[in-house]
Amino acid sequence: MKNMFSLHCNLAQILTNKEITPYKLSKETNERIGTIYKLANNDVEGARLPASLLANVCGYLDITLDELFTIVGNKKENEL
Repeated sequence: MKNMFSLHCNLAQILTNKEITPYKLSKETNERIGTIYKLANNDVEGARLPASLLANVCGYLDITLDELFTIVGNKKENEL
């Protein structure tokens, strides 16, 4: 059964608005560049995202989790 909802990561748009590169965010927060790029590319399905990583990213960017992520409704199987 397909999930009814999914998370959309808004990091790419946030970084663009703040004129910060994923590389700079990685270096400034000491988080893995691969993980930052996964977030920026909205590749979060099945990703392990520790609370410390999310806190570092949100704290550095001065944003909240609800700004970083948006919940998106997916179509139900019988609606496809």
